[in-house]
Amino acid sequence: MDNARSFSPPGDEVTVNLHRVRDQAIVTVADNGPGIPPENLETVFERFYTSRPKGAAFGGNSGLGLSIARQIAEAHGGTLHAENRLGADDQVVGALFILTLPVAGG
Repeated sequence: MDNARSFSPPGDEVTVNLHRVRDQAIVTVADNGPGIPPENLETVFERFYTSRPKGAAFGGNSGLGLSIARQIAEAHGGTLHAENRLGADDQVVGALFILTLPVAGG
């Protein structure tokens, strides 16, 4: 959520949703920022990868957060991946992170 906030325009909203589909909990985090270059949709989950918006303070991000989040998801039998949100004209209007986790007693 902090990444989404940092990439969104100042004062803009970050949308977080949680719902259940059969035996999985699905959490989505969406922002209205520049999105993720298509070639980096997997790279963002690598340790020490960081790419900050212009004007962001240097050194405030280790590039570990998304890597650790994915490892935690996978350790619990889930997944974490990123997509770009597209507008009506197929232009990128933000990023979307999708976390799925199995529901106990599913």
